[in-house]
Amino acid sequence: MTKMTCVCHHHKPAAATHNLLCKHHHQKLDTLTHYITEAHKLLKYFYEPGTAQDDGKQIHGKRIDPPAPVRLDILSILDRRTTYKHPGDPVPVARIIEDWCGIIREDRNITTPTTPNLGDDLQLINTHLDWITQQEWVKDFLAELLIVRNALANAIGDNTPKPVGNCPVTTDTQTCDGKLFQNPNNGLSVSCNTCGETWGELELKRLGLIIGANN
Repeated sequence: MTKMTCVCHHHKPAAATHNLLCKHHHQKLDTLTHYITEAHKLLKYFYEPGTAQDDGKQIHGKRIDPPAPVRLDILSILDRRTTYKHPGDPVPVARIIEDWCGIIREDRNITTPTTPNLGDDLQLINTHLDWITQQEWVKDFLAELLIVRNALANAIGDNTPKPVGNCPVTTDTQTCDGKLFQNPNNGLSVSCNTCGETWGELELKRLGLIIGANN
């Protein structure tokens, strides 16, 4: 029996352990859906101007017109009419999620609610997560969830963690070079966001020597 390989990008084929996903990308999907669900619950605390942390990248200046009583960036990402055309435009979070839920409802013969909302859509995704991992489009789904996650993180001032280096895993033809991030649930290990390779506490010193030699 031929073993299935993960449908997501890998420099070396990785075994699919959860339907069409490897362990790394299945965990990534679970983490993204959990974060998006929790971040959506927090949005109500960030409607007022000045409620998000300043990450030092905002541009402050004098303005003639009075400021809006609510944060327009949050209203934009929650408006299903928002469109993304150029870099810097608000990410249409609600519409992205709604479009994927439309596919889920159509394929699973689920009636579309008269007045859909983002909370119900996220619950639908979480309910059918295992089925989603069986679909060929799960790779694209993961990619768009990452965009949604980053948009919500910016909205609530939860800045995206910075990578600690590039992945040195090599094959016969190339080096992975994916970004290494500290694992949120285990501060003494790092993982590659591309190939999923993980270095634990005892391996970090060796990893540091390899990265140093490559720089």
